[in-house]
Amino acid sequence: MDVNPNRQVGAEKTGVRTEGLDAVHAALRAADEIAAALQAHLTLEHGAHVEDRSHAVAPTLDLLRHARERIAAGLKDAGQPGPGRAG
Repeated sequence: MDVNPNRQVGAEKTGVRTEGLDAVHAALRAADEIAAALQAHLTLEHGAHVEDRSHAVAPTLDLLRHARERIAAGLKDAGQPGPGRAG
């Protein structure tokens, strides 16, 4: 006789939590890929560079760089490989 009838329920909740975290990690990686693509587009197609403060999109490049750094830090804190790394 199982004295803990909630044991299975707890296991199901853990599975749901893991799936939820996997979805969050996937979303963070997707957001990083979008930011990287936008950075590449601005740099290659418009000749924009963060160092060139006179360019109109320099603040946007700064924001994208900061966002990508925060995404990488969040994934690292969660024990996940950072953007651009296999995992």
